[in-house]
Amino acid sequence: MKHRVSALALSIAAFGAASLVMSTPAFSESEYYFPKESAGGKTDKGEKGDASSKDPGVSSKNSGASSKGRSKTAGAASAPASSAGFRPDFDGAGGRGPAMVPVEGAGRVSPVVAQNNRLRGNNGNFRPDFDGAGGRGPAMVPVEGEKKPEDDGYYLKTRGYRLEPEPTVPVYARQANKTYKELKDVDWLNIGLDSRVRFEMRENDYRPYTDSNIYTPGGTPNTRGIRAYPSSLWLERTRGYIGIKNILDPFRFVVEFQDSRAFNSIYELQGQEINQTELIQGYGELFLKDALGHDAKGQGRPISIRVGRQAFEIGSRRLIARNEFRNTTNNFEGVRVLLGERYNDVDLDSFAMRPVIRYPYGWDQPDWQNWVYGSFLSVKNISPYMTLQPYFIGRHAYANPLDISGANKVSRQTQAPGFRVFGNYNNFDWDIDVMKQFGQAGVISTAYPYNPAWMTGNGYNNISRPWGGYYQNKQVDSIAYAADIGYTFADHPWKPRVSAVYIYGSGNKSPFSSTVNNVDTFYGFNQPFSRNDYISWNNVKDPKVRLEFTPAKDTQIDTAFSAYWLASAASAWDRAGLYAPLGNRGTFMGTELDFRIRQKVSQFWNVSASYARFWPGSFTSSFAPPTQQQWPPVGWPGGTAPGQTGTTYGLTARPTNFLYVEATANAFGDGKPIAQLPGQDFIAYWDEGENKSKHPSWTDLYVGVNAGGSLSSSTMRAQDLGAFGTATTYLRNNAVATSTLNLFPTTYNQGLSGFIGGLTFGANYKFANSFVAGVEGDFDGTAGNTSTDWDLASSSGGGSAFTTYGQHTATLNYLGTARGRLGYLATPELLLFGTAGLAYGGVTAANSYVSVNNASGLAPTVYGPQYTGTLTGWTAGGGVEWAISPEWTVKADYLHYNLGAVSANNVASSNTWSPYVANPGYSATGWGSFAAANASFSGNLIRAGVNRHFNDVSNAPVMAGY
Repeated sequence: MKHRVSALALSIAAFGAASLVMSTPAFSESEYYFPKESAGGKTDKGEKGDASSKDPGVSSKNSGASSKGRSKTAGAASAPASSAGFRPDFDGAGGRGPAMVPVEGAGRVSPVVAQNNRLRGNNGNFRPDFDGAGGRGPAMVPVEGEKKPEDDGYYLKTRGYRLEPEPTVPVYARQANKTYKELKDVDWLNIGLDSRVRFEMRENDYRPYTDSNIYTPGGTPNTRGIRAYPSSLWLERTRGYIGIKNILDPFRFVVEFQDSRAFNSIYELQGQEINQTELIQGYGELFLKDALGHDAKGQGRPISIRVGRQAFEIGSRRLIARNEFRNTTNNFEGVRVLLGERYNDVDLDSFAMRPVIRYPYGWDQPDWQNWVYGSFLSVKNISPYMTLQPYFIGRHAYANPLDISGANKVSRQTQAPGFRVFGNYNNFDWDIDVMKQFGQAGVISTAYPYNPAWMTGNGYNNISRPWGGYYQNKQVDSIAYAADIGYTFADHPWKPRVSAVYIYGSGNKSPFSSTVNNVDTFYGFNQPFSRNDYISWNNVKDPKVRLEFTPAKDTQIDTAFSAYWLASAASAWDRAGLYAPLGNRGTFMGTELDFRIRQKVSQFWNVSASYARFWPGSFTSSFAPPTQQQWPPVGWPGGTAPGQTGTTYGLTARPTNFLYVEATANAFGDGKPIAQLPGQDFIAYWDEGENKSKHPSWTDLYVGVNAGGSLSSSTMRAQDLGAFGTATTYLRNNAVATSTLNLFPTTYNQGLSGFIGGLTFGANYKFANSFVAGVEGDFDGTAGNTSTDWDLASSSGGGSAFTTYGQHTATLNYLGTARGRLGYLATPELLLFGTAGLAYGGVTAANSYVSVNNASGLAPTVYGPQYTGTLTGWTAGGGVEWAISPEWTVKADYLHYNLGAVSANNVASSNTWSPYVANPGYSATGWGSFAAANASFSGNLIRAGVNRHFNDVSNAPVMAGY
């Protein structure tokens, strides 16, 4: 504890010293102004613009740059009239432009103002964080103390991809009096309520998972299960936030609940997916306003002391983050002390916390063996283009040799000083972070033969099964650094930003080394490293190039190509569970391409979709064959070491696919004043005489969501013959009495039914007064669209020692279409249409046989053909779409689809994945089998949907400006 107290004392001393140094700013306050957007976003005749604003941070006089026009309250000059509508946090570069804009002379627009106006372009109101996954903070910054939300003060946002930490108030929460007019007097409340639904489809997922039902030879639980089948997972997350401020000052309170659920998983649910009805924040705050005086802009420096359960982000998010993309949230219990605020010229954020352990179905509890502590100092007034951030973070984890978790059996003390600098100048931006780690870590060595009697007799601290080995303390010596360098083409209407990124995190040099070189990643955010969530800031070399652009208002696209190498060949790729401690498998992990599009549909509703593909490298694919066929061969003398990964049964030789679609709804809007309740425009449209003449144009673009039922079928024809030793046969089903009948195929008619839902997008063109032609696409995730037929037979080889199951499975993992539409307007609001086009779907067809050795206790073994991939075919149908307002329609449609058929077969005696070949005591020549399967996929969809239409094509999600 003394180390943590000392660290906190040093941090406070550092803040005091920095404050004294910075008390004489490098530039005078007259060089800055704080622009404020008028209600309409610009000043028109007959309206009051910024010049008449009563905001204390903006002069009520003429908006020229004269120092006489400065507000004494804010200590800042007024904005030039030419920039009255400019919001520095609404720029086209993702809301990350500088908030502090120097004014070079009276009546002139500074280069930084011109820069940000170019960045803003015609996308000035774009919100890059609308789906909650961007992590760049809301366009209207929530009030933390007494600061005006439209004024960022000294604060400068990073443009680095997904590196901007959330403010204290989460991105989905709002100040109550800035939402609904009914709450206009409630200025003491921050409130938020949002819900997100996401469909994830993962194919050939490398990430190991905990499976308490799988056992390794010898009966030890296997916690590193292989995801052999695709996962079609639905994730739902609902959050609520209440923050009480001002009214009870200096005491403030925050409560935040979250409910995270998962559906349709074929694998054991993990902690990142489910955490039902949990308190993720509940703390009291002592807020001492202006306790540290004022900075050069006249902004008060408060002291804030928070005690309780907290979820927060700090620095570049790589070490401490809420992890917005994930379905569950990182949180902690302890004390957090903030000296100053993010808007001040200098602020210091210090904390001493215990991480909270997530229990999916129970009340979460802090990890009493683990302390995390640190301080982040941010210095912002050395230059308006740059922020300096020296920091320190540490961990003290206590050992518990009796703990069932291997990670908790050892102690660890990590001290990690670091330095980060980020900023932008003209169109260039940079974010550079360097961290060194030292200390000591306990390890359980398995590098030497396990001999309990000898070790105990010679004074070694022996650790009992199942891990074995003996306990050692090793010195920590690791380093990590990252650089994100970007350039924004501000004059292009899409405002593209291109960036080059390099990330390095050291790994252990050797299992026999006396030092630990792995980087402690603490509780960071992995999305900037890999969209697949395969990479963390540990044992990696990661160069990547990235492109981000905004092709239209409220539409943002980003894409990247990455390559990955192990920093050390002898250290593990932890997130994939691959480990070659002898370093004889090379270092090339693979490459990844990712793509993401986000669309703001309305003030309350946003949708996004993403796809990522990972191609395995030589290191990754070397674990795919059976161990005796791997290269270098594991069976060679010295060819293996304790802890080395065995075979992945072909999995890591195949590319992986990850795609998702999601929709997010926020009950309190997007941070702008709410003019009317959600749905009120529908009611107004049908009021007497209100908007009745405004029919839909039916020449537009649209985006929406759909949901419904899938009634599908799959016909599988399976044929198999198995023999062990001489001629004993594995029976396909109990009705087959002799081996001869196994030569004939059996047909399984499998009905697939369940839920289907996802995103819709399309375009319409009206012609000949009453006809509408168009194109439409959709991508739908499925739930429950799987069917399995089981056969059971006991047989052979060892008499009743073996039990064999036949498993015949067909699954529709996802379904998409790309269709043409042709319709007739029965009324100006009612469209009857027919549609036909391409259908594509992800399917799994498996004709598997599972053999259980009842006598030996070995893990079950599996053989048989399976197909996992995407089929293409056709679809046709029709429906009705009804306009309930000029911008909104509801629809119902029916589609029949046919994806065709797929065939697969294997011969176990020549199949490299045959499990029995790898088992000692069984001869490869004594085992032979043949299995084949053919499966077809077709079905029917009945769906309903809601679409948001963009009748003004210039504001629609297309290539505006061309």
